[in-house]
Amino acid sequence: MACSGRNILINGGFQKGRAPWTGKRISRMKNPLRAGDYSMWMGVTGAGGDSVLKQTIRGPFERGCVYYLYFRLLNVTPPQSQAELYATVAYLNEKRQIIRSTPLLIHPPYLGRKWYSYFTIVPSPPSNARYVAVVFLLKKGLLFVDYIRLASHDI
Repeated sequence: MACSGRNILINGGFQKGRAPWTGKRISRMKNPLRAGDYSMWMGVTGAGGDSVLKQTIRGPFERGCVYYLYFRLLNVTPPQSQAELYATVAYLNEKRQIIRSTPLLIHPPYLGRKWYSYFTIVPSPPSNARYVAVVFLLKKGLLFVDYIRLASHDI
């Protein structure tokens, strides 16, 4: 069976506001490089703690397909510092307990005024998966996140 390639996340470009994305130390802001576009700013400053951006989606999921998580980052961390971001996709059961997670540690380069694109391959959902959560956890730095997609692909 062919996988649809359909994005199952909602509002990954933040054009319709912030919802259904939730988190802490985040703010929807105008894209600093593209007029009329929006991105999500994430920032860790002082003793405020980590920045978290997340969305949870209820299935069903396409069986026999892998999922690709796509996103892009604009690193606005001062060049003398290093940003540290974890991007994780987790499959959850009916009680929203983690069945399996696929974490990705990123130290995004500082490229000045340039977006940097990422993607990771997420294994097929287990048969008891009822939800999927996409979580960005910023431990250090200042970033803009945009164009977040989670789409099925053939194995």
